[in-house]
Order: sequence, then C-alpha cells, then structure tokens
Amino acid sequence: MTPALESPFARNRVLVVGNGDRAAALESSLAADGIETTRVASAPEALATLDAVEVALLVVIDGIESRPADVFGAAARRGHQLPGVFVGSKARQLPPGVEQAPAGADAAASVIRQRLLAASAADAEPAVENDPLAAFGDTVSHELRNHLSAARLAVDSLEGPTIEQARDALDRLEGLANEAEAIAAGEVSDTEPVSLASAATDAADRVRAPEASIRIDAEETIQADPELLTLLLENLVRNAVEHGGDDVTVRVTDTDAGFAVADDGPGFGDGNPFAWGYSGDGGQGAGLGIVRRIAEAHDWEIVAENDGGARIEIRS
Repeated sequence: MTPALESPFARNRVLVVGNGDRAAALESSLAADGIETTRVASAPEALATLDAVEVALLVVIDGIESRPADVFGAAARRGHQLPGVFVGSKARQLPPGVEQAPAGADAAASVIRQRLLAASAADAEPAVENDPLAAFGDTVSHELRNHLSAARLAVDSLEGPTIEQARDALDRLEGLANEAEAIAAGEVSDTEPVSLASAATDAADRVRAPEASIRIDAEETIQADPELLTLLLENLVRNAVEHGGDDVTVRVTDTDAGFAVADDGPGFGDGNPFAWGYSGDGGQGAGLGIVRRIAEAHDWEIVAENDGGARIEIRS
C-alpha cells in the first residue's frame, strides 16, 4: 500500500484568539486541511499559550475585548516573533508582519494556508547559499500577498467604495510585476523627469505608517523610472519605520548631488546594510538590497551612513 502523503501543514500549530461561531467555523475550515489549532478567547490566554506551546502562526479574530494590534504587540514584547493574521471585515492598522484576512472562514483559512506555506519555504534550506534572487522573490511575494488580501477584503463585502479599493489593489499588483521585471533586468532603459516630492509622497502612502513622522523637504526633479524611484523610496521609508519604531522621524531631502533619506532610529549596525539577507533585528534583509539594485540600474552612487540614525544618500 502506498503510504499517505503528509500534509504540508503538519506540525504547524495555529493559535486562534476569538470566540463564537466565527472562531469555530475557522477552526473547522483549517482542520479540513490538517492544520492543528488551539483556540483561546482572550489576550491573556493567548500569551499563556504562546509561553507553553510551540506555535507557527498567531490569528486574532475581530470581536475580542482587546485591540488586535495590542495582542500582536504583546506577543512580540514577550519574545514571540511569529507571523500573524487578523481576521475581520473592517480594515485595521496592524504591526509589520501581520496580514489582514476577510471575515469569512474559508477566505481567512486560505490566507492562513498561504502564510504557513510561505513560512515553511522560508525555513527550508536554500538551494544556493545567500541567493539574492530568492530573497527578492520572498520580498515580492510578501507584498503581493498583502495587496491580494486588500482585494479579497474589498470584494468580500461587495459595497460601493470597496470596488475602487479592489481596482487600486489590482493596479498595484500589475505595477509590482513591472517593477520586479525591471529589477531582474538590472538596467533602466527609459527615464523621465520625476518630482522627488511626489514620488516620496506616493512611497509614504504605500507604507501607511501614521504613527511615524515622515517629512518630505524636496523640490528637485530626478531623471528616473517613476515606478522604480517610488519603489526605492518606499523601501527606504519602510525600512526606517520597521526598524526605528512608532516614534521614528523619517526625512526625505534634496542634496547637492541627488537626494537622501534619513531617520533618527538605531542606525544600521556594523554590517553592510546593502548585503542580501543582512538585518540588524532578524528581518528579511532584502529591502536595502532592492534599493541598491534600483540605484545601480540607474547608474547612481549609493552611500549608507550611521549619522544619529540611518542615512542613505543617492548621488545621481
């Protein structure tokens, strides 16, 4: 007899924080895929469970007494650095690494399956040590999942304004595909004058970090590919926000030779911040690798400094 194949989700326990019919329906949907779950009703129970049981993913369902962001934040402060999913129909401001899923059990289970598969792939031994293409692919796939989640939320509710949200998310997916193709090619063939302030504003909107202070003091235009310039700035702003904390201040400014993005966070540390996979705090370490790739594709010089925080200067 041919042995049964082990589920790809085996030994991946999901902690579900929620109560009522929605939590039970989600558990049932996950069980159909062989995903083991532990369900608790409150944040204190969740923290106690995380301390006692190995968990691959933390899921918080809208409707519990605590704010979702507080649950994920409390888990992180206790040293539990694991991916998270918030299940709910209303958009929330969530910490980095936490994805929102639609309220429906099957749709939420689909997002959870994707996160578990992505985590398993990230934990696997790489075919080539420090493969930059793999690191880039991981970064792109993560952002693609975030925008796909926004599209799912929009079409799940099927109400007027959400149609435009779905269109925006799908437009961004197409843009990401174009950006990935350009970065993979390693060169930029068509450039045009781009307002640095406009590109920086678009980049800050993509990051969506209202707690951080993002200040744009730029009046120059840059000869660049517009989408790639915005992607470069987006990665720099996101890197500053994710590593600098909620109260970090990020500044985008003109310089005599080009422009700079600086913050008052902890800086880069002692390693090479542009090396693929380098991270001072356990992150993916791909964002600044993408920044360097975009700069090189434009024949720009890029310099990193620890100057009361982190500072990246682009010299065109």
